[in-house]
Amino acid sequence: MSEKYKLLLIEDNPEHLELMIEHLPNEIFEIDTATTKAEALEKAMKKEYDLITIDYYLPDGNGLEVFTAIHDRNSDQKMIMVTAADDPELSFSVMKGGALDYIIKSFKYYTQLKERIIENLEE
Repeated sequence: MSEKYKLLLIEDNPEHLELMIEHLPNEIFEIDTATTKAEALEKAMKKEYDLITIDYYLPDGNGLEVFTAIHDRNSDQKMIMVTAADDPELSFSVMKGGALDYIIKSFKYYTQLKERIIENLEE
């Protein structure tokens, strides 16, 4: 692979963000981060990303609002929800709305993140 995948990780918890970045090698991924809904939308509107991961719980809104705003602007944008919200209705809603995946932050979820992201990018 000659070019890195461009990712936007939307996550307000600094520890989770650090674990995610730690498990996404910089030889494969070029990573931008956002910790609020406002910052996420600003970055998503200014730059093209291969994939965006979205946490549901944000200090100034929620991931569904972010997902909808980005999807309304660019329905081809690849997105996955990575959240502690083990909510079948939310999962169904975002998957029906066009999300590629719904990853629940269970114990050590971040160890499988690279594989799940690559699987979704290559589909």
